[in-house]
Amino acid sequence: MNRRTLILDGAQAASDVRDHLGLDLIVPVDPYAIAEGLGIRVRFLPVSMEGFYQRGNPPRIMLSALRPLARKAFTCAHEVGHHWFGHGSTIDELKADDRQDSEIPEEILANAFAAFLLMPTVAIRGAFNRRGWKPATSNPLQILTIASEFGVGYDTLLTHLSVTLNDMSHSVRSELGKWAPQRIRKRLLGHDNADGLVILDEKQRSPAIELNEGYALAVPTGASVRGAALIKSQSIEGFDIFDAVARGCATITTNAWQTEARIAPAEFVGAANYRFLEDPDE
Repeated sequence: MNRRTLILDGAQAASDVRDHLGLDLIVPVDPYAIAEGLGIRVRFLPVSMEGFYQRGNPPRIMLSALRPLARKAFTCAHEVGHHWFGHGSTIDELKADDRQDSEIPEEILANAFAAFLLMPTVAIRGAFNRRGWKPATSNPLQILTIASEFGVGYDTLLTHLSVTLNDMSHSVRSELGKWAPQRIRKRLLGHDNADGLVILDEKQRSPAIELNEGYALAVPTGASVRGAALIKSQSIEGFDIFDAVARGCATITTNAWQTEARIAPAEFVGAANYRFLEDPDE
């Protein structure tokens, strides 16, 4: 079976999972909630790996607490793919963020499944269209904004747009790839004191977003933010900037949407469903 066929199979399986759980193909999803919905227990461990899927009753996914926030979400979706396809227990070692180098059919399937589970074609193209943007002419800030909406990494979205969806040329992808997220943060915030940056604009549709303590969150100017875990630090053109200062949740409301911000410790160890609870009984 060739790579393209495997990718299409992964995309169809991702659609099947969303349908199975009553989720449409538009709204961004929480991969940890999807795992829970499929009866899979997810836990973060302080280990140097990507993740581990263990078949059993119940099945389990172990993720590295040491990896970047968006990376952990993608790896969780990847391991859910192994479960859905009935693969045996697997260990995924540390890989580059685009994860396009594997020739193993099971890994190609799991990668495609994760990409389309988190970034369905209609949802990604719709996110660009709502804003009047096009992947082929996007700038780094626009890419980070879309990535923030879907809870994926900057490079992960670039790879999906250019390699999987073919909505972006190799040359544009290469130019955008020169912009590390740290460089974008410094350009937008005027400093690079934050460990990460999540951008929510007026057009976003995610019902919940994830942050680590130490992250910065950009929300539309004047948005209502309720919750002690987020503290306003500055205002820039079009956005108020909040710092994630504590574990917990906050509610963000504009005239167009309401979303929940979930803040976890940077290297949280424990069951995934406790990651942002203020006083979990683990």
